[in-house]
Amino acid sequence: MSMTNFADNLKKEVARIARKELKGELDALRKTCTGQRSDIAALKRELKALQGRLFRAERVTHKTAAVVLPSAPPPTQPATRSPVGTLGSFNHEAFADFRKRLGITQGEMARLVDSSSLSVWKWETGKAQPRASALVRIQSAMKLGKRAAVSKAKSA
Repeated sequence: MSMTNFADNLKKEVARIARKELKGELDALRKTCTGQRSDIAALKRELKALQGRLFRAERVTHKTAAVVLPSAPPPTQPATRSPVGTLGSFNHEAFADFRKRLGITQGEMARLVDSSSLSVWKWETGKAQPRASALVRIQSAMKLGKRAAVSKAKSA
């Protein structure tokens, strides 16, 4: 065996042993890197979901903040449930009770609050919430007396 052949074989053996030693460390690093990439992807998905929820909450807040509802005078008779609360919250059951107390149909209620009968149905069943502008119209309709509300609903 010549010296150059011996030197070449020694270099190859050293390289092989070095690769063998590094393989375990590299596998551990690859596994850690893969785990961290998965964690980053999960965090990105969570961030996107939270941003979507924040956007929807801001949109609802801006819509309801646009309505400045005056405070109701103190009741002189026993309190009845109002479909429109002081902060603009909407109670669909109270809205349906209000219409039934007036003795009018959903179509007539729709004319009274300047909206469609489908919207009134959705509001009464709780399938939809009225927009801010509709809340103002509902509140103004509730301020009318029974006779005025019924005559307006039937004539409009």
